[in-house]
Amino acid sequence: MYRLVMGIAGALSAGCAFAVSLSPRGLGQALIYPYYTVNNHQDTLLSVINTGDTGKALKVRFLEGYNGRPALDFLVFLAPYDTWVAAVSAVDPADPASGAKLVTNDTSCIDGANKEKPFVTYGFDGQSPSFPADDGPQDIARVREGSFEIIALGDVVRGSVTERIISPSGYVGSDDYAPPDCKRLNTHAALADLLPPNNALMGSAMIVNAGDGIFYSYNASALAGFTDRALTPPEDTLAQANSNASTLDGAVATVYTNDGTPLAIDYADGIDAVSAVFMADTVYNEFLTASSMGANTDWVVTFPTKAFYVDKRLYPASPISPFFLTFTNGAAPVKALLNQYDREIQSPSLGGCELASPGCSPDPYSRLNYQVNVISFLTAPPAGTPSGVLGSRLVLNAEPFRTEGWMQVDLASGGGGHVLFTGQLSDGNSIGLLGLPVTGFMAYDVINTQAQPGKLSNYSGTFAHRSSTTCIGNIGPCL
Repeated sequence: MYRLVMGIAGALSAGCAFAVSLSPRGLGQALIYPYYTVNNHQDTLLSVINTGDTGKALKVRFLEGYNGRPALDFLVFLAPYDTWVAAVSAVDPADPASGAKLVTNDTSCIDGANKEKPFVTYGFDGQSPSFPADDGPQDIARVREGSFEIIALGDVVRGSVTERIISPSGYVGSDDYAPPDCKRLNTHAALADLLPPNNALMGSAMIVNAGDGIFYSYNASALAGFTDRALTPPEDTLAQANSNASTLDGAVATVYTNDGTPLAIDYADGIDAVSAVFMADTVYNEFLTASSMGANTDWVVTFPTKAFYVDKRLYPASPISPFFLTFTNGAAPVKALLNQYDREIQSPSLGGCELASPGCSPDPYSRLNYQVNVISFLTAPPAGTPSGVLGSRLVLNAEPFRTEGWMQVDLASGGGGHVLFTGQLSDGNSIGLLGLPVTGFMAYDVINTQAQPGKLSNYSGTFAHRSSTTCIGNIGPCL
C-alpha cells in the first residue's frame, strides 16, 4: 500500500481532459463550506466571488448537520467579477431553540425578491413529498448548525439578455454603479440558456461573535472540473459530477501520491468521484486547552458526501460503502480512533487501562455520529455539554490528556477499514482509497486576562486539517 495525500489538481494527465479534483488554488466550479452555526450568539458570514469574465448561475444549499438534509436552498446570479455576501443568524438570539435565517443586503440577483430567508424543516420532517422524514430531530433548532455548498450550474451567455439584467450598469456617481434590475430576471429562461461553467469561483466564511470579539475564518474547498456541462434543477447536487473523460458515464477523480504522481480514477457515479478527492484515512491537527491561557479548542469534522451513502430514505438505491451504518435513531455512527500526542511524543494509554490487563477490554473507538461533527477538548464535561469553542450540539468530546499537543483521527480502522473500491484506472485495473471523505478545520480561542489592567482580550484562530489516505490495488503506486 502506498500513502497518498489528497493533492493538487492543476493540469491533468493525457487522456483525462476533464476530471474533478480538489483545487489547491482555491478556484473551482463548486465550493464546499464545512461549517455554519448560529449557536453561542454567533453569526456566520459568507462570501462567494466570481473571478471570471462570464456571469454565473449558482445553487446555494444549506444542509443541517445531523444527516445533511436541506435546510435552505435558492439561486444566485453573479455578473462577471461579481461578489455575493450574506449572513446566517439566529431568528431569536435570546432563544437557543429558535431557528436560523439568511440575511443579505447584496444587490446581486437571487431567486425571490426577499433579502431575508428563514431556514425550513420540510427537508427532514416529512412535510414535503420530495423529502421523506428521517429519524433525526424534527424541530427548527436542528437547522442551527451544519454545512453548505455553492455549485455553479453554468455560465451565462455573453451579451445575452440575462447577462445584461444581472450586471450593474452605468455610473450613478463618481464611483458607484446602478444595481442590476433583478425584477426583470426570468429564472426559467436564464437556466435554459447556460453554458458549461469554468473554474472561477472562490469563497470563504467567517464565524463571528461580535460581543466577545471572536472571529473564526476559513476558505471554502473548491472542486475544479466538477462538470463538463451545464446543470439544471434538480440535477444540481454533488451527485451530478461528470467528466467527458469517463468511460463509465460518471466522473473521473484526480488524486496525487506523496511524490506527486497523479492518479486519474474513473467512477460510475459522480458522487463517488467527489468522495474520492476528499478521501482520507487519517486527519491531523493540533489542540490547546491550557487553563492558564484561558484556551479551548474545537475541531470541525465534516463528511461532505455522507448523506448520499447513509440516508436510505432519500437515496434507497445508493450503496452504503465507504460508510457502514445508515442514518437511524438520529445518527449514522462512524468509528474512529483518536490518538493524542503531547509536545514530547507522549500518548495516553488506551481507554484508561492496558489491553493486556486481566478483565480490561476497553472499546478504543470513538463515534462520529453525524454529517457535521465537532470534536471538543473539554475535561470531564457533564453529559449534554456543548463544545467549548463553537457551542456545537453535534459534539464528540476528546478529553485532553495534556494541555497542548496534536491528535490524529484514524478513519480507516473502524469496521475493518473504509474502502471506496469502485474506481478503475484507464487500463481497467481496479483501485481503492482507504478512509472516508472528510474536510474541516480546527478553531481555538484564548482569553488573555493580563493584556492590560482592567482589560480582557480574546484571540482566536483557525487551521485547516491535514490528511493522508492509502491506495489499494495491483498497480505501481499501490504495490
